[in-house]
Amino acid sequence: MKPDPNRVRELFIAALRDVGPEGWDSYLEAECGDDGELARQVRGLLDSHLEADGIMRTESVAIDDFPLSEPAATGPAASLEAAGATIGPYKLLQQIGQGGMGVVYMAEQSHPVRRQVALKLIKPGMDSRHVLARFDAERQALAQMDHPNIAKVLDAGDTDTRRPYFVMELIKGVPLTQYCDEQRLPPRERLELFLCVCRAVQHAHQKGVIHRDIKPSNVVVGLYDGRPVPKIIDFGVTKAAGPKLTEATLFTGFGTVVGTPEYMSPEQAQLDNLDIDTRTDIYSLGVLLYELLTGSTPFTRRDLEKAGLLEMLRVIREQEPIRPSARLSTAEGLPSLASNRGTEPARLTKQVRGDLDWIVMKCLEKDRDRRYETANGLARDLERYLCSEPVTAGPPSATYRFRKFARRNRAAFLTVVLLAMTLVIGAAVSMWQARRAWRAGAEAVAGRELARGNLRRARQAVDDMYTGVAERWLAYQPHMEPVQREFLEKALSFYQLFARQDGGAELEARLEMALAYRRIADIQFRLGASDQAETAFREAITRLRALADESSDAQECRAILADTLHRFGILLGDVGPVRDEEKAHREALVLQEKLAAEFPADARYQRDLARGQYHLAASLLLLHRPADAEEALRRSATGNLPDVEVV
Repeated sequence: MKPDPNRVRELFIAALRDVGPEGWDSYLEAECGDDGELARQVRGLLDSHLEADGIMRTESVAIDDFPLSEPAATGPAASLEAAGATIGPYKLLQQIGQGGMGVVYMAEQSHPVRRQVALKLIKPGMDSRHVLARFDAERQALAQMDHPNIAKVLDAGDTDTRRPYFVMELIKGVPLTQYCDEQRLPPRERLELFLCVCRAVQHAHQKGVIHRDIKPSNVVVGLYDGRPVPKIIDFGVTKAAGPKLTEATLFTGFGTVVGTPEYMSPEQAQLDNLDIDTRTDIYSLGVLLYELLTGSTPFTRRDLEKAGLLEMLRVIREQEPIRPSARLSTAEGLPSLASNRGTEPARLTKQVRGDLDWIVMKCLEKDRDRRYETANGLARDLERYLCSEPVTAGPPSATYRFRKFARRNRAAFLTVVLLAMTLVIGAAVSMWQARRAWRAGAEAVAGRELARGNLRRARQAVDDMYTGVAERWLAYQPHMEPVQREFLEKALSFYQLFARQDGGAELEARLEMALAYRRIADIQFRLGASDQAETAFREAITRLRALADESSDAQECRAILADTLHRFGILLGDVGPVRDEEKAHREALVLQEKLAAEFPADARYQRDLARGQYHLAASLLLLHRPADAEEALRRSATGNLPDVEVV
C-alpha cells in the first residue's frame, strides 16, 4: 500500500528537527516498524535534503520543497548530466554551479548561433510542485527583465525526461565583494558599482519581482570592453509582487523560511514568511553595502551558526546591528581591510562615519517603514553622498533611540523609570508645597522650616536622580549619548527654575540657591556650554563668599566655596588663561588649609586639602613649572588622599 503523504511529511520534518543524520536509521526503524515503503520514502527525502546541502544554504530550499508522492529517483536517471551531454541545441561543457534545486552548466549552443551560455537545469528528484513552481517562476522572472545589470534569459525548455531548464547569458566573473577586494577598490568606486545593483533591483521591482536573496554570490562582476559590470543572477527564490509569475501556484507555506541568513530581512525571519514586499530587498542591499564597506556582514555566518535555528531567527528579527564605522573601529584586521579599499585605517573609518553610517543603518531598520521606500531612493541618497550633498538619511532622534533601548532593556528601563517617577513626583510635590508655603507667608516658624525642608528635599531628589542615573548609570550604557544629553538638559531646566525661586534670607536657604547655581554650572560644562557655565560658577562663588564672610564659623560654606573654586579652576583651564586657573586653585587652598588647621580631627578637610594640592599641581604643569608642581604633589601625597579624582 502506498504510504500516506502526510505521514511521510510528518516523519521527514521530525527527523530534520529532532534527530541528527547519524540517528536517522534507528529513528526510521522505530517509527516505521515493518512498513518498509514508508521508511524508504522518508529516507529518500532525507538523502535528497542532504544532497541539496540543507535548509537555508545557497538557494535556501524551503522545507516544503520535497515531493510528497514518490521518493527521489535512483539509478542513471538520477545522476547529474556529465560534460559532453546534449540538451536540445546545447552541449554541456562543465558544471559551474549548484544550488538547492538546480545545477548550472557552461554550455555551447550550436544553432541558430554558436556561443557559450549558462544552462540551469533542475536537479533530478527535485520534482515537487513547489520546486517546479519556483523554478518556473525564476524562468519567468528573468524573462521579464531587460536591464544591463540583470542576466538575460535566452531560451527555456524541458529535457527528454521532462526536467525543465533555462538558458542565460554566460557571465564570466566573480562575486561583487571578491572583485572589489581583488582590485583594491576605494569606497567611492565600490559605491559606483553598488549603484548599478540598486538600479537593477529597482527594475526588477517595477516588473513586479522581489529577489529575496541578494548577496555577493548572486551579484557577479564581469568585464565588458574592459569595464566592470555587475550582473544580478539567480532569481531562484523570487516572489511575485503583483500578478502571478506562472500558472502554477507559487506558495510559501506556513513554517518555512526562505533566504540566506546573513542577508535575510527581519520579515523573512518570520516563520510564516508570507508578508514580504520590495523593502525586504532594500534590507539585503543594506547588508551588501555594509559588507562592501567593512568586509563583514552585520551578523556573520559563524555567529549565526553557533545559535540554533529559532535563536538565529530571533537575532535577525530583534538584535540591532552595530554601525559600520563602529565595526571598522573594533575590527582586528582593520589594516588589511583598509588596504583592500586603497586607503589608511583611520581614513577609512572617517569616510564611513556619518553619512554612510546613516544610509546603511536606514536600510537595516527592523521596522521596514523606516527603510528606504525604493531601491531608487537608496541610490539617490548614495548619489547625494558622492556629490557631497546632504543625504536624506540621518541619525535616529534621541526619543526613537531611547524607545528602542527601552524595548531591548525592559527590566533595567522599568527600574530607572520607577526611580525617576518617584523622584520627579516627590520633587514636584515638594516644590508645590514649598511655593505654597512661601506665598502664604506662614507666621509660624514651623511653616517656614517645612518650606525650607521641602525645597531642600526637592533639590536633593533631583541631585540623586542626576548623579545616580545620569552620571553613574547612563554614562556606562553604549550608544546613549543623545539620551544622556536630553537627561542633562531636563535636569538643567529644573535647577534654573529652582535658582529663580525666592528662597528667603536664611543662611540655609541661601546656601541651597548657591548650590543650585553650582549644579547649573556643572551641567552646562558637561553640555559644552562653557560661557554659560562660567557665568553660573561666578554667581555661585559670589553667593558662597557672602555666606562664608557673614559668619566666622560657617565652615560648611567655606568648604563648599573651596570645592566650587576648584571646579571653576578646572573650567578655566579648558577655556581661559591658565594663570586664572592657578589663581582659583590657590584661593581654594587658602580656605582648605585654614579648615584643616582649625579642625585637625576631621579627615574630610585633610582629604579636601590633598585633593586641592593635586588640582594646583595640574595647573602648574600646564604653566611649565615642574618644580612647583612636584612640591604640590608632595603635599598632596602627605595629605593621605585615598582616591585622587578630578571633580
